[in-house]
Amino acid sequence: MKQFDEAFRTQLYETIEKIENDSLVEVVAIIKAGSAPYKDISLWAAFLTMSVLYTFFMFAPIDFSVYLMYFFTILSFPTSFFLFEIMPGLKRKFVPKQMQDRQVDIYSRAVFQKGGVRHTEEKIGVLFYVSLFEKQVRIVADRGAEMSVPQEDWLSMQVDFDKMFSSENKAVAFLESLDHTREVFAQYIPPVENDINELPDNLEVDF
Repeated sequence: MKQFDEAFRTQLYETIEKIENDSLVEVVAIIKAGSAPYKDISLWAAFLTMSVLYTFFMFAPIDFSVYLMYFFTILSFPTSFFLFEIMPGLKRKFVPKQMQDRQVDIYSRAVFQKGGVRHTEEKIGVLFYVSLFEKQVRIVADRGAEMSVPQEDWLSMQVDFDKMFSSENKAVAFLESLDHTREVFAQYIPPVENDINELPDNLEVDF
C-alpha cells in the first residue's frame, strides 16, 4: 500500500473531480489491501508444514533427539503461519482463484451498497474497487450508468484497469486508467447545469 499514499489520494481526488466536471457520473474509488484475511489458508499451511515435519522425524533413517523433534515440530506451526501472513505473494498461490473472485465480488458489492453509491438521484454512481491481494479491479455501476455506457466500453475499461497489476507503479497506472474513463463518461453521460456532487470523493467504508 506504500504507493497509495497521501500524494496519491490528492491526485485521485483531482482525477475524480475532472471526471465529474466533464460528466454527470458520480465516481468513487476504493483501494483495499485485500477482500478477505484468508487466515484459514495460513492455518492449513501451518498444519501441513507441522505434519510433514513430524512425519519426517518419525520415519527418517536418523535418530533425532526427542527434544529436537518436539520443539521443532511445535515451533514449525507458528513459524509457518507467520510466514504466510507476512508474505502475501506466497499465500496468494494457495488461495483458489474461485475463492478470490468470490471474495472480491462480495466485498465490492458490499462497499457499493453500504457506501451509498447506489443512492444517487439519477442512478449514475460508479465504484472502482481495487483489491491488491487478489490483484483485481471491480467496476460496479448503478443501473443508470450501466445502461448509458455500451457494454464494449465497460469491457474496455476493465481490460485497461487490469493492466495496472503488471505495472511497476500500480498507483500511477490506476490513476491513468481512471483518467481514461473521463472521455467515455463525458460522451455517454454528459454533464448538466447546477450538478450537485452527491457522493464524497474520500468515501471510507468500514465493516
